[in-house]
Amino acid sequence: MAAPSSPAEDGLPASPLLRLPVEVRLMIYEYMLFPSSQPTTTHGTSVTNLLPDFHTYLSEDTNNGPFTLSVRTIDPWLGAQASRTWRRRSTYHVRTGLFLTTTTPTTYRVLLSPYTAHLRYTVPSLLSINRQIHAEASRILYSTYTFAFHTSIEAAVPFLSDLTPFSRSHVKRLSITKKALPYTKEFDRAEWENLCAYLANAPRNVPNVPSMFLENLHLNIIAGRPDSGWEHIVAPTAQDYATMMRMKQQWGGGSMGGMDLEWAEQLMHIQGLRSVSVKALVEHCAKPVSEKLAFWVAFSKSVEEGGFGEWVRGGMVGH
Repeated sequence: MAAPSSPAEDGLPASPLLRLPVEVRLMIYEYMLFPSSQPTTTHGTSVTNLLPDFHTYLSEDTNNGPFTLSVRTIDPWLGAQASRTWRRRSTYHVRTGLFLTTTTPTTYRVLLSPYTAHLRYTVPSLLSINRQIHAEASRILYSTYTFAFHTSIEAAVPFLSDLTPFSRSHVKRLSITKKALPYTKEFDRAEWENLCAYLANAPRNVPNVPSMFLENLHLNIIAGRPDSGWEHIVAPTAQDYATMMRMKQQWGGGSMGGMDLEWAEQLMHIQGLRSVSVKALVEHCAKPVSEKLAFWVAFSKSVEEGGFGEWVRGGMVGH
């Protein structure tokens, strides 16, 4: 959202809100922008125009808590009659058609929960008063919420790029989901790489260049557990991943155990975070009949037991 002009530029008197002490203004912003203490029952969130994807309607990070705002890709066909505010957002192309062989332009949507339904009115009315109030309220808004993209990875860079540099610099928490590894497509890999590069390379303290100061990342990983269970499967440890990575660097090769973990290397280019949490979203899967699926099942158990998360945090936190 672009910052409005200042009162002086508009030739208007200063807002009465700005005559209040800054401590009082911050209390007002928090009252208007924080989640409601009691969820409303009169403002539901429609998800009928979202692009169908894994757990579009049931994902654990879709407004999982009062301080979560979920961002999802709009179905390019159902969103054709979207409001003008949606059409002003950055557009990007998603795969469509029966065999995902064509691309169609679309954009994203921010979902509001019963805890955040009021933001539909308070955000545009408060942030459009003038530049100073926009800056003060943006700091509260964007530093308060976790922005959860789930598997709508393609929506993340357009959403972040549409923010003003000041607003973007106060985004502290993101949540993303990695699709099931055996079933990711080439365009999934490209979208993931694009997001990781954006978050890893966003410059800091450079005038006139968009900045990010991300602190917390929550990573969901879609995991597979056979009907027979994991009891007899040996899950890789953090040390095992470090060894596999060292072997790959020394002797080359694009995969480990038949499974490509380049996406994890790209993720670990994002460094200096305060915390990284990793959670397995466990799905039932068939008994593995190939090396690739067998590694995914072992990897999935590693995510559930924490070995993969320990390895990832070692490369991303505090560096």
